[in-house]
Amino acid sequence: MHAPPPLSQTTRIWAGLYKKKFPVPKMEDMQGQCALLLAPCAMEVVWMTSFLCSPPQPQASGQYQFRKQRDKLSRHLSAEDAGHDDNNDRDDGDLRGPWPPDARRKQASEPAISYHSTNALDPAFSGSHNPSLAGSDFANTVSQRARASSSTSTTALDALGLTLVYAFPNPILDIVFVHGLGGSSRTTWSWERDPSNFWPPWLADDSELSRARIFTFGYNANFTGQYTSLNLLDFARDLLLSMKIYSGDYHQGDTPIGELPIVFVAHSMGGLVIKKAYILGKSNQQYENIIAHVSAMVFLATPHRGSAFAAMLNNLLKASPGGSAKSYVAELERQSDSLQDINEQLRNICGSLELVSFHETLKTNVGAGIKKMIVDKDSALLEYPGETSSSLIADHHGMAKFKNPQDTNYNNVRNLLRWLKKKIVREDTRDLAFTFSQRKAIERLSPNEMPLEQQIMNILGIAESFNEELEILTDRILQGSCQWLLQRKAFQDWVSDSSSTSGILWLTGNPGAGKSVLASYVIALLKKRSFSGSCYFHFFLAEHETKRTLSYLLRSIALQAALDHEAFSTRLIELHENTGITFGQQKAPIIWEKIFEGILFRLPSQDPLFWVFDGLDEAEAPAELIKLLSKIKTAGRINILLVSRANKDLITGIRNYLPTTVHEGISVEDNQDDIREYVCSSIERILPGDQAQDEIVQNILSKASGSFLWVRLALERISDNWYTRDDIRGALTEIPRGMGPLYERMIELIADQEPKPRKMAVRILAWVACAFRPLEIAELEIALRPDFQDFYNLEHTIEEICGNFVVVNKSKVTLIHHTAAQFLLRDTLSLPLSIIPSEGHQHIATVCIEFLSDSSRWRRIFSNMQTTQQSSSSPSSTPQIVDYPFLSYALTYWAYHFSLAPVDSDDLLEIILTFLEEACLLWINGVALFKNLRVLTRSAQNFKAFLKRRQNNLAKRSIPSLTLTRDSELRQWATDIIRVVGRFGRNIMDNPASVHKYVVPFCPKESIISRSFGSSNRSAFSVSGITSKKWDDCLARMTMGEDQTASKVLCKDTFFVTLVGINGTLIVWSSETCEEIRRFTHAEYVTCMSSSKTSNLVATAGFKTTRVWDVTTGEELYRLPKGRHHHTRTLAFGLEDDEILVGYDDCVIQCFDLATAQVKWQFLAKEPGSHDHNCARHMAISPDLTQVALVFRGRPVVVWSIQRSPSTFNPPKRCVLAEDSMRSAQEGDAWNAPEVALWQPGTDHLIIMYEDTRVVEWNVRDDEQSQHDHTGARGMVLSPDGSLLLTSAVNGTLSIWTVPEYRLTYRLVYEELVTDMAFSPDGTRFYDIRGTFCNVWEPDTLIRSQDVEPDSASSHHDTINSEPVLSTDDNTRVQITSVICNLSNSFYCCGKEDGTVAMYDISKGKKVRQVAKHASSTSVIKLAWSASGKYIASADDSGRILVRRLEPPSSGKDEWGVFKLIDKRIDEAIEQLLFHAQDGLLLIAGRSTAFVMNAKSKVEVCRACHPNQREGLWINHPTSPSVLIKIDAVQARLYPWETLLPKDDSISGSLEAALLADSSSKVQRGIRVRERWLVLEMLSTEHNHASRQKRHIELLNLHEQRGIDAGKRKEIDGLAKHVRRLIGCFQDQVVFIDHQFWLCTWAMEPVYSKHKRHFFLPKGWLSPAALRLIVLNAQGTLLCPRNGEVGIVRSGLKY
Repeated sequence: MHAPPPLSQTTRIWAGLYKKKFPVPKMEDMQGQCALLLAPCAMEVVWMTSFLCSPPQPQASGQYQFRKQRDKLSRHLSAEDAGHDDNNDRDDGDLRGPWPPDARRKQASEPAISYHSTNALDPAFSGSHNPSLAGSDFANTVSQRARASSSTSTTALDALGLTLVYAFPNPILDIVFVHGLGGSSRTTWSWERDPSNFWPPWLADDSELSRARIFTFGYNANFTGQYTSLNLLDFARDLLLSMKIYSGDYHQGDTPIGELPIVFVAHSMGGLVIKKAYILGKSNQQYENIIAHVSAMVFLATPHRGSAFAAMLNNLLKASPGGSAKSYVAELERQSDSLQDINEQLRNICGSLELVSFHETLKTNVGAGIKKMIVDKDSALLEYPGETSSSLIADHHGMAKFKNPQDTNYNNVRNLLRWLKKKIVREDTRDLAFTFSQRKAIERLSPNEMPLEQQIMNILGIAESFNEELEILTDRILQGSCQWLLQRKAFQDWVSDSSSTSGILWLTGNPGAGKSVLASYVIALLKKRSFSGSCYFHFFLAEHETKRTLSYLLRSIALQAALDHEAFSTRLIELHENTGITFGQQKAPIIWEKIFEGILFRLPSQDPLFWVFDGLDEAEAPAELIKLLSKIKTAGRINILLVSRANKDLITGIRNYLPTTVHEGISVEDNQDDIREYVCSSIERILPGDQAQDEIVQNILSKASGSFLWVRLALERISDNWYTRDDIRGALTEIPRGMGPLYERMIELIADQEPKPRKMAVRILAWVACAFRPLEIAELEIALRPDFQDFYNLEHTIEEICGNFVVVNKSKVTLIHHTAAQFLLRDTLSLPLSIIPSEGHQHIATVCIEFLSDSSRWRRIFSNMQTTQQSSSSPSSTPQIVDYPFLSYALTYWAYHFSLAPVDSDDLLEIILTFLEEACLLWINGVALFKNLRVLTRSAQNFKAFLKRRQNNLAKRSIPSLTLTRDSELRQWATDIIRVVGRFGRNIMDNPASVHKYVVPFCPKESIISRSFGSSNRSAFSVSGITSKKWDDCLARMTMGEDQTASKVLCKDTFFVTLVGINGTLIVWSSETCEEIRRFTHAEYVTCMSSSKTSNLVATAGFKTTRVWDVTTGEELYRLPKGRHHHTRTLAFGLEDDEILVGYDDCVIQCFDLATAQVKWQFLAKEPGSHDHNCARHMAISPDLTQVALVFRGRPVVVWSIQRSPSTFNPPKRCVLAEDSMRSAQEGDAWNAPEVALWQPGTDHLIIMYEDTRVVEWNVRDDEQSQHDHTGARGMVLSPDGSLLLTSAVNGTLSIWTVPEYRLTYRLVYEELVTDMAFSPDGTRFYDIRGTFCNVWEPDTLIRSQDVEPDSASSHHDTINSEPVLSTDDNTRVQITSVICNLSNSFYCCGKEDGTVAMYDISKGKKVRQVAKHASSTSVIKLAWSASGKYIASADDSGRILVRRLEPPSSGKDEWGVFKLIDKRIDEAIEQLLFHAQDGLLLIAGRSTAFVMNAKSKVEVCRACHPNQREGLWINHPTSPSVLIKIDAVQARLYPWETLLPKDDSISGSLEAALLADSSSKVQRGIRVRERWLVLEMLSTEHNHASRQKRHIELLNLHEQRGIDAGKRKEIDGLAKHVRRLIGCFQDQVVFIDHQFWLCTWAMEPVYSKHKRHFFLPKGWLSPAALRLIVLNAQGTLLCPRNGEVGIVRSGLKY
């Protein structure tokens, strides 16, 4: 045995001191026990002992004390130790009082319930006498689970090998727990090493994990014995063999290991064992099946790179009597060869694994009061790509030991296992009771696809579990509680199946009466299998702003329905796939129409739906929810339970809109028994066996007044004052009655603390009360760092100092009740401690900004996050932020807190502006990593909200502010951020880091982003040629095609549709890219079109027929013959989309059944016996289809109630203006003729526009009018929510007005007549038709305040702009119709729609001179420039060709010389102009005829007619100057320049020429690469679908001249799906634009493998016409026409 190392002087001194305190027995009396002192460094002495043999026997006091301290230190030294604190090591005599120490620390508010708490929810177990509510199935499931796990009681403790801990029939997952050094298969996973605290079986109580088998694996990793030859390799082999030979209990038919997904959970050295086992199994065929099923590894404090304590431990073992060093301990040493080898091997084979590493955050007590980090963070993390990493609030031993199921660390590990289960379990077709979501996972999931639940969550925009609040509340239910509700007749009627109609029950109670727990009880009850139907729920949380919104409620209900209902899920996914619509940013009315009215309510169902909504009074807009509930019309039955306080607004709203609602109040007597049981169980736990319990219980109950909350807080006070009975009596006396006085007393207790804890408590209360959402404990710890660092245990600190105001549930920090937030923020000013909301928000905003201000650090971190994202296989991967827990909150909500900070704080404004000037792009980068750019637009509106408050405050001051210029800067930042999201949002989402390089150059020069970051952009990437210095509001301009003019525009989901009325052609465009998607034709003049609110249907009405189309496919679904000879004035789909209402100008309304094309009923909107034959000029059917408004010339607007089978006559209502009320019939009814009438959504109001531009809002029900003479309206349209009115003036000026104030908020001056307008569905964009263009406008003023606080009724009409925004658009520029660049790359020419051709200097973007002039009524559509640069040819759309000779400036001339050569016209459209490679000759190619002209002699050389030839592309032959090549879809043929007669031989035949000969394929574009190759972009139109085109890319070898087969062109598989348009060639690489408008290059290869993205073009540059004209020169400079100018983008392809 090696001698131990010599002890240092310091060590010997420590040893002497320790021996004096704890006398050490003689070595021979210690029976193999050994103590050793080690000193790692001269300044740091660590006392380490190891318990190597049997536990201590009773001995003398000194020896016992020594043994106790030694045992404690030995447990710390091992890698497997108990996770208890030092207080648990005291003798009983050390305790201050008769009560168990753990009882002191338990929350009195948490009732003592068993872990199997499901019985508390089941009336069958609680003695309920209502047999209809008994849940036998549920009881059987519980008993079955209990039987399945009962075998664990007979399992030998700390068994070696593989041990089954828990099994469920037909499992779906195996979880294997592997201990570490010095540990064992059971005590490692037991709190305080007590096997009764063995926690893995707790996972069986979790619904997500209950069907997993749970194993432990034990191996001999103890310190005792002589098995020194064992090492990690041996342990790994044992693990593999144990799994291989496992057979289980054959009576149960256990599944062998290797047939189910396997998840390893390993502590400390156990992580090294499973890694080594995986490496061995990968190379051994006999373990192939097992290794193939290993899906995840979870590491708990595993020393991947070793630990500094390993060498010390081996030294100790060598020095101990009879001991020896251990090989497996030596392998744990820092950077040992064994560890490095394992890590390198695993890195290369772990691509399919989910790897999760948890690291410890607390130091471990290693004795003598010294604490050390056993495995530091660097060693605990693998740092592999895709690794998920996080921390647990524990020391090394506590990483694997959890006190109870409420332990935060346990919840984190359990939630991780849930997440892994969802990711890796793909259930097969065995006979299991699969849920729908699991069945769909089988059908849909492939290795690279997204799980169904994640797919639905992405569509709905939900990132959090909807079960979280329910789980917290369910844990609070006491067994046998809430039974009083089951006896209520109102509840029994509501829950019973006897009624065929939907019912609404409203439960109300006072604050703190247990309403939320009661709601969770009802939910749990309804979710049991004994109930038919499904239960969906939502908890409105006052502390979570997002979950208070109506849109979140609807999306959460939709998510639950989708995971429960197969037909609904399928329809929802189809809606998304067909339209591209997602709902994360949609407003509540759209979600309701599309998802609920459009899908859910139409699905047939025999079983009822139960909806439970708790905290209705805490919702952001409860009145809007009540209105929506009143509209429910469903094929099945929906029973709704509303739980809230009863306030005046709710009572009024429910009475008006839901009059059949049954109202039940929660009285003091109702929950008295529950409160009594709660108090008794809590007092029994706090004061076990005390005779004074009854007295204390009665005292509490006498003051409770039915409030669980009051009782909970009272019990907390008693739990802190239980030492003597006098303490308890004093506490009871001090507790005041009522919540207000109790809160005040709690504030006083906080204020009475020492200054430091008092200040700390105030900070914590401010954070928790003002936070936008509940903070995680890890987030709060970082948030507090500016004031307080290095919390030992923040959760414990909160419990101690915050006066019971704050609780921590599942690691989330919240106030104990929403009334506490109201109290803290409103009622503390007169108390000794107060929370001022504005100051709290200012502090939070400042902390967030300081946290984000380290630019160099965050840029490095964001870059790593993006790399991880891009390497992830998940399609919706978001960054792993476990190492930066506060990052998400700081990025997302700092602007929210800033908007609520004191408006007179100039210092804060300066901080914010400095941050934006220095780090705005970095902030955008960070937000984009989280895939939610709505954060940016919401933040911009937060800026505007702050400025509006600030402006109102300054208006009250007598002294003007000196910082108004800084205010304007903030307003500019708000504008720029909204513009960046609108123009570049999708591209930034694709590549967040691109915001630093590619966004700023595209911003206008006077924008604040350009001014702040333009000079700091050091890359050569630049943009020039655009003279506009400010943002414009025009996003895109589309033309309908040659000689086609649109008459109407309609918005539908993610599309907008333009109607070319003359032939009824509907053109469908993408609202995202403004790209034409498809066309379909009605084939007659169309007078009217309309769309369904809930489905994909669009209807068009012509003179002969009315047709219904599916806008997503262009398919005609229904055709209705028109038997009447009257014009159609209006169309409206029925509520179920199975019928359509058609209104004619003779006042007849007919309802057609779409399936049969028969008239179901009709209504004549005329008085009986009337001989009035006037025709209605306009008709409008109300949104609820119950009324119709008719507009006549010279008469008042009339509104009729639509009667399907009129039995009595209901006279119409007339809107008579005041000046017309005295007119006689002879004079006419109306002097001022009405022209248009629009129904305002959600109201009975009709908005009418008159001939004199007056707008009148008429309340039809009350017959009240409000007139507005200032709008100047000659056309108008309402936003979908009815809050904005868009009007057009006679000169084309557009104005947006708020409704009902009719306050101008935006005006656009654009002088051209408007023929139609439409708002986008979300109201953030509008469209207009002017001349031949459809314009898309996106002013930032349309981002309104409800986008900051969604669904807020208080801000429904507010656009946050104090003054209207005035905008102008320069429509005087002549649009560019053709572009070409010369071969020297120094100049380019543009042809324009006024017939001019001009030349420009490419380096400066300035015009050099005009080259040619065609007729002003024609557009120049083709240009050609000779190779020498001497000749330029232009052709217009009338068939005229002009050829000019150019002469550059010389010593005697300062300008270019231009000389006329040819002026020729042909009788067909010109398709191509091409100069000879050596100048002189010009090819003019028409559709059927081609000419060759000699530019020098000005004579025609030859012509050839090819009437039956395909459309093709002409190019010069690369090696034979005398030959042309024409390439079409079928072939490439040679033509001599002198004759244009085809040669007999072709260069190539086509791919499957016979098939293509009958198709409509054509060559869209050809790109020359390396002279030899031609890359062809081919478009083919699908048969029977003229609007559908398929693109493919072909490669043609131009040097092959003989034989069809030899030069056969080759299709490049895989490339075409990425290409939107080929652009050109740069450095022998093909350049193209992809579907996200990135400029990409492809290094030409026979088989496509990848391409590279370089930069993107902003939305405003991407009109379809501009896309066709983009030119790339040989230097990689891109020329892109935009609004009459050419944008010049340089050096973009060099990066």
